Amino acid sequence: MTQPTQNTGREAAADELSQLAPLAALSNELRDYPLRLLLQVCEQADKRKGPVPDHTLTFVPYLGETTIRALVEGGYVERLDDVPYAILAYMPTERGRALAASLR
Repeated sequence: MTQPTQNTGREAAADELSQLAPLAALSNELRDYPLRLLLQVCEQADKRKGPVPDHTLTFVPYLGETTIRALVEGGYVERLDDVPYAILAYMPTERGRALAASLR
């Protein structure tokens, strides 16, 4: 029966550490980065009038790759494998375009 107390202690410690400025900034970055990446895909797709090659996107290592995968899995971006000028390319879906348009 000591487990709830340990979990409460862990949660309190995690909350305390999450208030440290660098960790709070990281938390904000994790929250905002997917939106910035979605907007980048939408803007480039509009300019190109077609798929956006992966090499033209500004990816933060690991975070960028994870974020684009999440956008694909969430239905905001479609991954295209058959684009002749890129290994991978991306197009915003209607859902992704709608979300981006709601911010303009």
